[in-house]
Amino acid sequence: MLSATRTLARRMVARPSSAPSIRAFSQTPATLGLFSDYVNQLKPNVKEISPEQLHAKLTKDPANGPPPTLHVLDVRETYEWNEEHLPFAVYTGRGCLERDIESLVPDLYDEVILYCAGGNRSIVAADTLKKMGYQNVSSLAGGIGAWKKAGQPLVQNFQMYSERAQYD
Repeated sequence: MLSATRTLARRMVARPSSAPSIRAFSQTPATLGLFSDYVNQLKPNVKEISPEQLHAKLTKDPANGPPPTLHVLDVRETYEWNEEHLPFAVYTGRGCLERDIESLVPDLYDEVILYCAGGNRSIVAADTLKKMGYQNVSSLAGGIGAWKKAGQPLVQNFQMYSERAQYD
């Protein structure tokens, strides 16, 4: 019965030989690369900053910390933030970035540095902020993974960030 169902499904989605080959979502392997291709399209338009460059910006004035015009935004998922984050970072999940950015960074000319786990989501987020009018946006190359690999310091969370806090 199962093979008959698969055969019927294949017939229903059969394409003319001239149409490009597209597989159904459920049959598409994760290695197809659609997201990677998209990120690679955006990369030339987004400035990337190395972990060493960001660390230098954060520690330039050890007495006072980074300037108030520098904003480091973590666009990872809540559970990732709850484990650890970069010093001086502020959490704003990728899903709420466009809604919340104006309250976090009201000046379109302030420096905004975004990071995620591996540097891909932050590229997408940086591209979005540029399209919204932010003029000085960067993505941390390699994300928090590259930051750790470079031996830079992390902040361990002692209090969990609640997703409910975003909507209260």
